[in-house]
Amino acid sequence: MRYLARGAMITLTTASFAADTHVVVGTQKLTWTYNGQSSTANPVKALVIDTLKKGDIVEIQVPAGPIPHGFITTKTSNAIVAETKEFVLACGEDPTSKPNAVLREVNCGAASNFAKTFTGTMRLEVLDTFKADTNFYCTVHKGRMSGTLKLKP
Repeated sequence: MRYLARGAMITLTTASFAADTHVVVGTQKLTWTYNGQSSTANPVKALVIDTLKKGDIVEIQVPAGPIPHGFITTKTSNAIVAETKEFVLACGEDPTSKPNAVLREVNCGAASNFAKTFTGTMRLEVLDTFKADTNFYCTVHKGRMSGTLKLKP
């Protein structure tokens, strides 16, 4: 964009911050994979996705196969890990019903895939409310197939 002001040329630039898509795949080896990294089931090692920005999309892919997977967020209290739906605004849910939501399911199609076993894709948008790390695991394999979502430092 260029403007002429009193005989001088001024060039203005506009910054564009496009959202990135981070693809996480549930494998038949009981792992989550992302960008060349992988969780492990034995010994248990969580997949860490630490490159997120607000507005980005986390795409959970579960290919067809004999071993099913699903995605749910978790929280830890007194060293006990528990499933929680409070961090994800699933498709069809009223935003006011989940004030602690840090992710929003988008592009749902027929129904939500959050917190259940599915084959296909689930897309989650990182909301402005995302501040602290958010842990997750497979709805079937629990802590043996876990991960952590973090904002880019």
